[in-house]
Amino acid sequence: MTDEKIIYEVTMHGRGGQGAITAALLLCEIAYADGFKDVLSIPKIGAERRGAPIKAFSKLSPKNEIKNYSATEDADFTIIFDPTLLSIPGVADGIKHGTVLINTNADVDVSIFPKECKIYTVPVTDIALKLNLLASGYPILNVPLLGALTKVKYKDEAGERTLGLHLETIKKIADKKFGSKGILNYEAAVKAAEQVKELR
Repeated sequence: MTDEKIIYEVTMHGRGGQGAITAALLLCEIAYADGFKDVLSIPKIGAERRGAPIKAFSKLSPKNEIKNYSATEDADFTIIFDPTLLSIPGVADGIKHGTVLINTNADVDVSIFPKECKIYTVPVTDIALKLNLLASGYPILNVPLLGALTKVKYKDEAGERTLGLHLETIKKIADKKFGSKGILNYEAAVKAAEQVKELR
């Protein structure tokens, strides 16, 4: 699959209030600003209460218009906002290939994922708490996780590569979206990028 034809599909698994829906939107803005031709964000909200499992999707096309508006079924990148979600049906067991990025400071059993998957962890909750990056007393996870996403790699028959997103672009978008808190979001994104750990 060449870059001219590929569309990267990203699934976010989070809980209500963790910012997964916002992350999907921000990812599209960042990718577009970084030169992607077309982007699409698709929320799939679960029960509308804090802590309930939710999904959100982003589609990113480097070269072509996106013509498929359905939710992602087989993501190239899966971002897990909360490791407790891994035991929920349709999360870990729904991952078929690609790269998995998990917000955790704990060990992860990589055997629950297909062998061809690349697995990364990053302690985004710890980073947000240390920086006091909070909203209503809860750590902000979305921008730091997107910072980590700039460093993880995707593998297919063409080899390994990152998405080609840049921390500098995250800074510009965060400043525009979050005003005075933009710089703190950016600082968290940088720290997350520095602390990404590749497990496999």
